Amino acid sequence: MWRWENDVHEDWLDRIKSEYKPLNQVIKATRYTHGEDTAAYLTYMAIRLLEMHRVLKPTGSIYLHCDHSANSYLRMTMDAVFGRDNFRNDIVWGYEKPRPSYKQWRRNHDTILFYTKTEDNVFHTQRVPKLDGTFEKRKPFKRPDGTIWQPKEPGKAAGDWWYDIPSFSTRMSAKERTGYPTQKPVALAERIIKASTNPGDIVLDCFAGCAYVPVAAERNGRDWIACDISPRSLTVLRRQFAKFRYAVDGEAQGDEPALIAEANVTVRSPKDLPVRTDESPEPVRTKPLPDPEYKVPSSLIPEKEMLEFLLELSRYMAWCCGFANRMPDGSIVRMADNFHLDHVDPKSKGGLNQITNRAPMCPRHNIRKKDRYVHLREYRQEIADAGEMMVNTTDDLINLSWAADAALERHAVERAKRGCRGNSKA
Repeated sequence: MWRWENDVHEDWLDRIKSEYKPLNQVIKATRYTHGEDTAAYLTYMAIRLLEMHRVLKPTGSIYLHCDHSANSYLRMTMDAVFGRDNFRNDIVWGYEKPRPSYKQWRRNHDTILFYTKTEDNVFHTQRVPKLDGTFEKRKPFKRPDGTIWQPKEPGKAAGDWWYDIPSFSTRMSAKERTGYPTQKPVALAERIIKASTNPGDIVLDCFAGCAYVPVAAERNGRDWIACDISPRSLTVLRRQFAKFRYAVDGEAQGDEPALIAEANVTVRSPKDLPVRTDESPEPVRTKPLPDPEYKVPSSLIPEKEMLEFLLELSRYMAWCCGFANRMPDGSIVRMADNFHLDHVDPKSKGGLNQITNRAPMCPRHNIRKKDRYVHLREYRQEIADAGEMMVNTTDDLINLSWAADAALERHAVERAKRGCRGNSKA
């Protein structure tokens, strides 16, 4: 439903490209991996997330609720805006769905991305029932030293998997229903608000929609600001306050008298929004990217082909000790599976994967070497000094420099033959 021409202003893109380069790279990558519609949605969200980051207090938190369709892309967007070091949790809100799915696993969860502005965020541990729905209750008792031990609140500390809050589609009460297809339960907002705010703090919901966040904030003694692009959201908010018997601007919203007449709601139209008085905010500071470090380049010759060729040149003897698979009559069994291919100069010391730096090893000595970062020529000398060499002298083993040249030449000839055959078929 998101389109560049309908939902994205050109000055948004110009601002992101000039001031928030990491964010621009996320959007650019999304265009290739998921399509232009998702990239347009991320641009729409990014320009708003930048303003949310600007107004968020150093002790504040932000929770972004999303489903499977864009959660991974929103995670990268949030990393670019708030910084990956300020990521706190990837919360899974699990719920039941009545309809089965016949072509895939049924989607039974949403994702809530939890970020903070700094490390000094407010957080209060919340307690939830056990999986069986029970709360463990313990009584205070007197310690031997005379002090009184007070039990914690009943239940267990909530983790990042929330299984105890039913979704709108299952057991939400009629009192909460608004008709919004994406409505969330008030209990979900209450858990977040209680965990990351103190009484009297301000809660901002920039996509108020079904008004479940303002209701939760009002119920828990928090001030709140709610915005939505749809004029219908104001009607929904008044209706929800009426269901919970709150007054708006001192007036009851339903036929019954208001139970709480403290909700002072001020409504502003798009033409009556407060004027921004601060200067342009500083761009979000992200860590500079280090120079990329690449793995040791792989060889042009496949390792299996490399091992077989080196064994052919060494008459199927291990370069470390001269081991060979011999039959009772002394003949050698030509099986590459009984050998390992190792590096002469270890990779930790800059050794390459090319055949000039590889040698066939017997399993026994290669396993015994393990992670010893030694040059294989030194290791072969240790084997000889221990009397474990299976040939008369180490000179009887293959000259690796000559073998490398021969292998590269042979490989080039084989590739040329394969290329000629392919051209003739074409």
